[in-house]
Amino acid sequence: MNNRLIGITKYFRNAVAAQTNMGIDFKVDNFFIIDPKELGQGKLNPIACKGIFTEAKKNTFDDEAKSRKKSLVNVIICAKTIKTIYEANEKVQDEIEELTGVYYIPAILNSEGLLIFDEGDKKLPWFPREYLTPMLEPKLAIGEAETVDNFISNHVDSVEKIKYWSDYVTFFTELYESVTESEFNQNIIRNLDDKEPFFELEKHVYVFLDKTVYSTFHIMNLYNHLQDDNQPKELYDNFISTHMAEVSPLIENDLSKMQVHSGQMNGEYPLSPSQREAVNHFNAMNSGEILAVNGPPGTGKTTLLQTIVADMYVKRAMKKEKAPLIVASSTNNQAVTNIIASFGNIKKMGISNLEERWIEGVNSFASYFPSFSKVKDAKRKGYQYTNQKGEFFVSDVEDKANIVKSKAKLIQSCNEYFGSEYKNITSCQEKLHQELLVIEKSKTALLSLAQEASQSDLNGETIDKCLEKLFMGIEEKQTAISNIHQRIIDWESCYKKIPFYVKWLKFLKSFARKIQTEFRLFINDEEQNFLNEHMNFYEIKEKYSQLYAECNKAISDLKEKKSVIEKIKKRYDSELERLQQHNINLHGENDEKYRLDLEYINDLMDKKHRYVEFWLAVHYYECRWLSGEDELSEKQKSTNYTNVLEKFYNRLSMITPCLVMTFYMLPRQFLAFGEQKNFFMYNYIDLLIIDEAGQVSPEIAAGSFSLAKKSVVVGDIYQIEPVWSVNRALDKALAVSNGAIQSLDEFELLVQTGLNSSYSSVMKVAAKCCKYEKFDEKGLFLSEHRRCYDEIIDYCNRLVYKENLQPMRGKGMEDEKLAIKHWPQMGFKQIDTEYSNRNGSSRLNRLEAEQIVEWIKNNFKLIANAYPKEAKENLIGIITPFKAQVECIKSELKKQMPTNHSKISVGTVHTFQGAERNIIILSTVYGKQDGCFFIDANKSLMNVAVSRAKDKFFVFGDINCLKDTQSSASGLLKKCISNIEMEMHYNEL
Repeated sequence: MNNRLIGITKYFRNAVAAQTNMGIDFKVDNFFIIDPKELGQGKLNPIACKGIFTEAKKNTFDDEAKSRKKSLVNVIICAKTIKTIYEANEKVQDEIEELTGVYYIPAILNSEGLLIFDEGDKKLPWFPREYLTPMLEPKLAIGEAETVDNFISNHVDSVEKIKYWSDYVTFFTELYESVTESEFNQNIIRNLDDKEPFFELEKHVYVFLDKTVYSTFHIMNLYNHLQDDNQPKELYDNFISTHMAEVSPLIENDLSKMQVHSGQMNGEYPLSPSQREAVNHFNAMNSGEILAVNGPPGTGKTTLLQTIVADMYVKRAMKKEKAPLIVASSTNNQAVTNIIASFGNIKKMGISNLEERWIEGVNSFASYFPSFSKVKDAKRKGYQYTNQKGEFFVSDVEDKANIVKSKAKLIQSCNEYFGSEYKNITSCQEKLHQELLVIEKSKTALLSLAQEASQSDLNGETIDKCLEKLFMGIEEKQTAISNIHQRIIDWESCYKKIPFYVKWLKFLKSFARKIQTEFRLFINDEEQNFLNEHMNFYEIKEKYSQLYAECNKAISDLKEKKSVIEKIKKRYDSELERLQQHNINLHGENDEKYRLDLEYINDLMDKKHRYVEFWLAVHYYECRWLSGEDELSEKQKSTNYTNVLEKFYNRLSMITPCLVMTFYMLPRQFLAFGEQKNFFMYNYIDLLIIDEAGQVSPEIAAGSFSLAKKSVVVGDIYQIEPVWSVNRALDKALAVSNGAIQSLDEFELLVQTGLNSSYSSVMKVAAKCCKYEKFDEKGLFLSEHRRCYDEIIDYCNRLVYKENLQPMRGKGMEDEKLAIKHWPQMGFKQIDTEYSNRNGSSRLNRLEAEQIVEWIKNNFKLIANAYPKEAKENLIGIITPFKAQVECIKSELKKQMPTNHSKISVGTVHTFQGAERNIIILSTVYGKQDGCFFIDANKSLMNVAVSRAKDKFFVFGDINCLKDTQSSASGLLKKCISNIEMEMHYNEL
């Protein structure tokens, strides 16, 4: 890596470190006050101890649920807090909040009040990064970040030797004094420059229940290793490069690209044009490349990801290679569990027993690697979850008894599908691979036939209709030739009847006129188009000879074309017959059997051949798994030697081709041991898929790119952004101090390439890396929207997507299957309110909450009856900008709808990210005198809110709080709903 790339690696590492050790908000979290002596002695007073354990009973935090006994509680001690000084009833330091903690010490508290060092997790003391230099505008610099890092690095052995509280006291005291250059037992922090007293500290010590999770530990560990590893990492280098990728032309969807696509996980629908475009570009990727795919709501991102996984899986199976190692990741568990759910919910198409797992204990194509704190939730939801040690799902399926059952099941299932009598797994494996190649060959043949047919000028007709027309055309031309023969005879007869002397003297005008008169009388209506009375007999005969030749030529051409198409039809019929022998009926009831245009056949290949190939590959790899390929010995299990991990991941990838984990867990899974040291498996993952990339901050994900060969990044920059933990000022300071940039003037370069840790996302960085461009923006774009009715998605299309979305569902008012026809797709219910009520930093509107719940209560039965096949939990969602209003509505629901209140989803926009409901209600909260700052603060919020609604989107509130300018989110919303008030419908119901 060059110096800039090294600098960016350090910059990302320290940006992660900065957000790891944040301060605690005294206004939010409950705390207990103790005397500094209690901290030194390691024993808390009974009142504080009892209070902490009482607080702990109300909550279960992360690892505590499993790893701690009830007699132990994790706590965080704020040992040093800036004292707020007042003069004349005014704060002296305006920039410092009251109760600002600057030094935190994690510990364990037992029921007797004794403090214990956490030997298990080894959580260490920290200073919030915002109080350590470098910082752009030093207001409270109590030490240097480098000093902290150096101290921790130089005292690793000391940490390992901590056994007693007194050892820990020595450690955290020395760390504090080393960084602040101030004595721990004094209540003063000195200025770094002039050593004069700078800030006075509180005398009290504060104890909090530990609600933190050291989630970034594995990311930090990866960055630490990256700084010392010099091997090439093409994908990582591409990601952190400050150069914009040169734009290449988009790839056309021609026959060669169709032939390359071999696997499809979903057989219900073919890919949309933009999904297919993305798959074609994926198949053209080289090692080290990143493909960015912008995926607005409802455009089939999940289907795209499933297709990419299935396609890689099938290709590897055809070549008898190891299954691909594909990892799908994001930052939040909602995003990754959405992937898991989709990979376990593949709709069956009814192809014999092919669409079932032929081994026991596996029901999804994804394996989940949750954090320890998420294991319980993963188990409750029925996910296939495991870890690097191969526990839980893996140990269950690898159990010898399960293997024996699975072998019997696979042989039986294989014989049932093929009508065979195989006795062993090897025979089944060979048959499945042979069948896979047969179906692939059929796909190639059919697509080639379609290409040939397209060159035969079918004019969009089916080949049977075309042959029928050709046959009729030949008959018409043959009839025309017969007619030509007859007319020539007739003309000869006519000419013979003219007296010979008239013919001899035709050079005289009077005789010539007589001949013309005879010809004029003999010409029929059809001949008027190509003959006239001025032509002599031989000219007429010449004309007919030309027509005769043309007809003959036409017949010859038609016969040749007919022969070509008959051969295509014969080969096509033969292929259809062969497919039926292989359990594939290419055409459904509504399909045109002999429609052979290329795009149509390619769509059929998605639903039939590629789908069948995927399932054949599934069973092929099941055979290899059952045959014991890369099976681990008992001694190898639970170890992380490189060869062991390679075997582990190969076996797991054979039965679940997609491994799913958050970025906080990903580095841990690929940390191996060898040659007496730990190291990461760089360039090992075949494909890294990132979902909801618009919500992932670059520094969280960047390191993981070093572990993979190529990446597909899917997201939407117009959805909710990441939660940035680094502000712009600190971000600039980190970038300069770590060598990512040489001066503050260069910070704009990081912003342009998305490589800044504040106000950026992985989606922006991926766009920089992607060499394709669509709609004048870097990256591909999924454009066909199928979730919402056109009236609803039109709002989002105009708000952020520049009309590039293609609504595919149709207008609700024109849908005969529309549920609740007398309600509009977008509308509002006016609730007159002058002002909303403040609740701390939040807002609520109780009248609005009451009327929303009253409306739902009055209409819940009607709504439930309109969607009889839907779970009641999926019917209605209420979105509001404020948490206080969420609680207000929930309280009102419990009061008015005690039986069904839990069936109604209520939350802020962030709660509904990635979700959908049939009906969405927006509670605006604001009164007409308030304005609507929050709604207009970020267009992404309203884009997400509206696009959650499949059938109806209703606004409940005072419409006068919305702006009148359509360039704003609220103004455009007002325009869309202003003529559709729900009042009369409400009264009707």
